Amino acid sequence: MSQEITAISKPASRRILTLDLLRGYFLFDMVLNHLNYWPNGLDWVSARGQLFVSGAEGFFLISGIVLGIVRGRKLIDKPLRVPTKLLLKRSWQLYVTYVFSVLFFTFFGWWVFMNNPGLKFGIAPSDTPLLPLLWNTLTFQYIYGWADYLRLYVLFILVSPLAVWLLRQGKWWIVMGASVLIWALVPRPLYPDNVWLQPYHWQLLFFGGLTLGYHWDDVRERWLRIRAHTRKIIIGSIVSATVVVIAANIFLAFGGYLGNSIYDIVAPLRDTLSKPFDKENLSVYRLIYTSMCFISGFWLFNKFEPFIKKYFGWILLPFGTNSLYVYTVQAFLVFFVQMIVPSGGSTVLINILLSYATLALIWLMIRYEILFKIIPR
Repeated sequence: MSQEITAISKPASRRILTLDLLRGYFLFDMVLNHLNYWPNGLDWVSARGQLFVSGAEGFFLISGIVLGIVRGRKLIDKPLRVPTKLLLKRSWQLYVTYVFSVLFFTFFGWWVFMNNPGLKFGIAPSDTPLLPLLWNTLTFQYIYGWADYLRLYVLFILVSPLAVWLLRQGKWWIVMGASVLIWALVPRPLYPDNVWLQPYHWQLLFFGGLTLGYHWDDVRERWLRIRAHTRKIIIGSIVSATVVVIAANIFLAFGGYLGNSIYDIVAPLRDTLSKPFDKENLSVYRLIYTSMCFISGFWLFNKFEPFIKKYFGWILLPFGTNSLYVYTVQAFLVFFVQMIVPSGGSTVLINILLSYATLALIWLMIRYEILFKIIPR
């Protein structure tokens, strides 16, 4: 059997290292995109966040997969109350973290940074009464800051015990059927309404991952029953198609730099495609693109796992195994760094220094377990 598919054919381990490395890469990508200091020498990691797909989708998908493995399949011999208690506890922890972050960013913005050009857009007016602000924050009607995706985790994990119960009954088709139905039927308006409806669309990534994680070994065994030559064709076709699509996407994003004549061609096309590929709405086009990138990314990271672990594992593994901690910490760091030097007008040297310093600070905080007992990991 050729080496092109041996990565996919490896026996499943207790902890799937490839998922940790890949999730670490997605977190790395998200931090850089939130900082938005370009160019900084790491533009290749995510094409400056200009693709019609992002690390956030992969982040949610892997989170669902890992939860399906850890809180689903591995606890199958335990009473349902065991994973339920763990899931509800995690949902509560993330809820408290989310509410604190929104109020923290809002009050700091009001009292310290209100006129700072680096303040993130969308902050509530400074004359907003305290009680309505608190109520709207507690009920997810007011969203602000760089940790807004925590609200999605809160909601999805809160519903996860029901999904785990159905999966234990062998009714995965109900979990996926309900998830697909909600994803398909909820309207897809454009900004700002799409932000409020985002949970209904993005839940498909999470619960699709949860279902896949619960049946991870079964799916792997079924995959290995397929002839080696056929597996090679399938993976080769998906990876090749993904490379072509990403290359075309990069050209749409940056082709305009090649001259005005090319800009006049790619700019309207990019603007036209931005609506059907809207991030919050997660249309079928973006979902297919996400699936292609995830499968190709998993294959790539699995195939070259020893190399990636040796040379990049020192940062990808800490990020990947402490993903929610990294996501929460970066929210506060990005908030303050943007106040010091707003993105968009800084020099290349400043971009490099601020981007690398932020990543290094996150790594150091993980290394010395700073606030590990407070911030969920």
